[in-house]
Amino acid sequence: MKGENLIRILFLTLFILFIGLYLVGNSNYYDYEAANKTKLTKEQIELFEQDLEEGKAIDTLDYLKLNEKNYGNPISDATLTISKTISKSFDKALNYIFKKINAVMEEE
Repeated sequence: MKGENLIRILFLTLFILFIGLYLVGNSNYYDYEAANKTKLTKEQIELFEQDLEEGKAIDTLDYLKLNEKNYGNPISDATLTISKTISKSFDKALNYIFKKINAVMEEE
């Protein structure tokens, strides 16, 4: 009886973690941030066009002035490492579970 409850709690926890990771992965937040990084502001475009007309050597890095702050610290690095480890473990566990389920289904 106790073992069944433990297994149910474990599977329920794994399922909730999977749903959470799936929703975060498909929220398109990272795509939105990447798209914002590729956009040039109006001033940068005008400066680029002016330098092009003047025949100056053009380097795209001169026109991409990203004012990003680095918020990295030991705590965020540790939580990122933990998150990646949990994600990999969860992926391995799900693959193992589905392989076992597949093997049982193919036996019949």
